[in-house]
Amino acid sequence: KDAKGATKATSILVVVVLVIELLIIASAWVSSSMIPEAESGRFVLIYASHRLLPTFLGAVMMTTIVGIIISTADSYLLVPATSLIRDVYLQYINPDASEGRIVFLSRAIVLLLGIIAYFVSLIFSRSTTIFEKALYAYTIYGAAITPALFAAFFWKGATKEGAVASIVSGTVVTLLWKEAGFVQNLIPANLYGNLDEVLPAITISVISLVGVSLLTQNRR
Repeated sequence: KDAKGATKATSILVVVVLVIELLIIASAWVSSSMIPEAESGRFVLIYASHRLLPTFLGAVMMTTIVGIIISTADSYLLVPATSLIRDVYLQYINPDASEGRIVFLSRAIVLLLGIIAYFVSLIFSRSTTIFEKALYAYTIYGAAITPALFAAFFWKGATKEGAVASIVSGTVVTLLWKEAGFVQNLIPANLYGNLDEVLPAITISVISLVGVSLLTQNRR
């Protein structure tokens, strides 16, 4: 209901997510020791559900994984659609729009963003499966949004310029690391092959957030 409540809820969310993530990591470690193939590394839990678990438990795990992807995907569509309607359409185009028109346009934008996302996934990602594409999307979202989101709640020195720089740099670094051939040529093969793109992306994102925020704090 207020900023204090939002901060408290975020703190609780961080703890809960941390516990869940640690359990997932522990499961992945155990599974990777049983499935040593290097190509299975990113999808070790999926492989484990097929190879190690009984049929029923494997089906439950796969259903959970697909459910997470679907539930997150609709948020990726609803959030930007809502932002476009509230922050652009209602602010600058039609402030007096009726509720019915807002609902209609929101649905239309969600559909449009879904179509755009589909074609973007075909153009940018060399991934072939839905799980690879989902991981790619999570990497971009995590590297771009996470530092700015945490800073908004836990660092009073963060500025909007720093947040924008963080989001842009995280997205760009992920895309370059994944798609640009010249990046692979500049980095030693053993490092490039073993380093997930989320690590350099989130590192640059955090550096951009802190650096730009410190440079723009006096402009407030």
